[in-house]
Amino acid sequence: MTDPAEPSSSAAKPMSVLAQSEPSNQEKQIQELQESLTAERDARREDQFFFILIVVMLFDVVFFTVSPNLGGPLAILVLQLLILIPLARRMGMEEIATILNGVIHRVAGRASDKD
Repeated sequence: MTDPAEPSSSAAKPMSVLAQSEPSNQEKQIQELQESLTAERDARREDQFFFILIVVMLFDVVFFTVSPNLGGPLAILVLQLLILIPLARRMGMEEIATILNGVIHRVAGRASDKD
């Protein structure tokens, strides 16, 4: 009697045959759909981030025109950058996160030069 843990020779294919076989049309379609879904998700995240960025910029324009001094808007700007950097990374916008991080370092460098 054969061991039930061992597959029978007629039902099991060798691993080399499975690795060398061409993907079926269904597998190709699944792969294409997964790639298009990933691209669509990335595009939506980018759109969401840019919408948030535009809303923040509009808020800044309104607040900066109403503010009588420069200290309040600069503090808000730094806080917004500290929020936008992790948000950009979370939404897959590494380039934007790098640019925003550079802006913070420049602002911090100018503030330390004035002291």
